[in-house]
Amino acid sequence: MSAARELTIVMADPGFEGPVPSGPKTSVLPLEAVESIDVKRGKSYYFVFTSASGLELVAQLVHAANSVHRLRALFVRADVECTWFIPMFERANLRTLRNTLVHTDPAVPRRVINAWQMGAQNQLIADATVSDDRLFVRNCALDSFEVSFGDVPALARIPESERTGFVIDADGSYLYWDASDTHVGLEIIRFAIDPAFRETTLLSKLAFDRRFGRAVRAIREETGLRQTDISGLSPRQVSRIEAGSVTPRHETLRKIAAAHSLTVSDYLDSVAEHIAVLPPA
Repeated sequence: MSAARELTIVMADPGFEGPVPSGPKTSVLPLEAVESIDVKRGKSYYFVFTSASGLELVAQLVHAANSVHRLRALFVRADVECTWFIPMFERANLRTLRNTLVHTDPAVPRRVINAWQMGAQNQLIADATVSDDRLFVRNCALDSFEVSFGDVPALARIPESERTGFVIDADGSYLYWDASDTHVGLEIIRFAIDPAFRETTLLSKLAFDRRFGRAVRAIREETGLRQTDISGLSPRQVSRIEAGSVTPRHETLRKIAAAHSLTVSDYLDSVAEHIAVLPPA
């Protein structure tokens, strides 16, 4: 997660329902303050709330913030028919920007703001929709991702009739299909469609597995156990785990933990402590 920085929320939408997200390093300014805002002062990122019919009131601020690369989101509440969105932008002398988010659910912009406050805007989901056999997702940095249901094993299991029946976790951590008990986070989607992300993820996992294996071996040796002393596992299985070649499943961990007279939870705590102090490989 990237470090959070100062955020300025301009609430120029009197029809927005519910509380405006608040938090550390977050300022909330009313519509009356729009004309006095100098976006060139300070280093704040701007998030502007408006309705489609109110775009004209914030057009100058949006232009100014976007010109200095400080506009992170223009939240436009859909208070007109969709066929009028483009005329409303033209009326305000605005073009639809990459960071424009038209919404009907106030939970969507709240998720975006909360993610930016945590510095997790690239990892959390803002919104999603389904069209035919494809899932479209936007993260809280308002980047868009598109994936076929057949390209992700977890999604492929969802019947076609149930594809639109998902909910988004409150903070955007995952999409959830209750009927099939399926959780899908943004990382799974990016892993399927982005080769560079997939390679980086695999390398990171490989590095972690190696550290995990070194910790498993260190604990075993400290306890005086041999690889043959892990009941239910062959020495070859233990060796592969300690080499970082495989990630053990819960039942395997239970057997290793039992050999150390520990619960799985206590054993994993010990592994985490050892990983933290391991010297470089």
